[in-house]
Amino acid sequence: MGKDTFPSIHFLKRLFALAFLFLILNGTRASAQTCSCAGAPLIGSQSTGTTEQGSLLIGLTYEFNEITRLYSGSDQLTNDSSERNTQSTLLELNYGITDRLSLSGTFSFVYKERVSGLRNPGGTQSSSTTGIGDGLLMLRYNIVQQSLWNRYHLAAGAGAKAPLGNTSHDNNSGLLFNADMQSGTGAWDGVFWGYGAVSLLPFSTANISLTSSYRLTGENERFNDSDNYQFGNELVLALRAANGITDRFGYSAGVRYRSTSSDRLNEAIQPNTGGKWVSLISGINYGFSDRISASVSGRLPVYQYLKGTQPTTTFSASASLFINFNSSNNQFSYGNSQ
Repeated sequence: MGKDTFPSIHFLKRLFALAFLFLILNGTRASAQTCSCAGAPLIGSQSTGTTEQGSLLIGLTYEFNEITRLYSGSDQLTNDSSERNTQSTLLELNYGITDRLSLSGTFSFVYKERVSGLRNPGGTQSSSTTGIGDGLLMLRYNIVQQSLWNRYHLAAGAGAKAPLGNTSHDNNSGLLFNADMQSGTGAWDGVFWGYGAVSLLPFSTANISLTSSYRLTGENERFNDSDNYQFGNELVLALRAANGITDRFGYSAGVRYRSTSSDRLNEAIQPNTGGKWVSLISGINYGFSDRISASVSGRLPVYQYLKGTQPTTTFSASASLFINFNSSNNQFSYGNSQ
């Protein structure tokens, strides 16, 4: 699929830069992608808690990650050689098996672009890959249910990331792209998830929540049995405060911490992979009806410590649409979309 299938990258840069400024001024849910991560940000979409029995929640998210900064440790370097971006479309399905247990599945479609030779007198070179990304299947359980009489909510989940994405994209001359430009990781991963929230006041929409996830990665055999690549394990923590301005309009803001271990090739640690990131996150959501809501969100890194020298995210922005088919009363909880 050619590059012109997607909107102009320069147009997208301007559009999402304006959108992100709007989010910061008005009060997220996006996940980082750097060169030590491949595929779509599947776990980042798992932030809706659990779904009540018989209800089906469908979410569609578009996410854009601009990857232009270059860091060594915590020092930013001049990046005059290349830039990248990742665009992901995520379809999330949540079904309530019981009032406490729900099943969640996420599917993805990924487009990646890399432009190199920015200061090359002979001109730049562009490479792009596109295709179905990896998938995620998870069971989530409500340990403590929030209600009008209980301010606390606690849920946990576990599942697996399935290697549905392509790992054999090449440059049309038979040379395989690096793992970070592939649509998927090619490996089964174990995923563990947790969510806790508390309402600040009885009968209030204001709340504070903590979402956590841990991804235990598997190996992918790329060329032969002596070439096994493994992305680093990943821990993500997101602390948010949220409130509703009206019955249908709400906002959230907070901080996100992400840590990944170094990638491995045949058990050998790979240089220039792994690190730690701290980001500011913000989002707004609006309910159009009792079944349909939408949200926009953004993420701005404020601190990163990267092992070796790596390109990293400059900013990230996303837009989501949620549709809830509730078997009991057709009511939708808009505050859960963030």
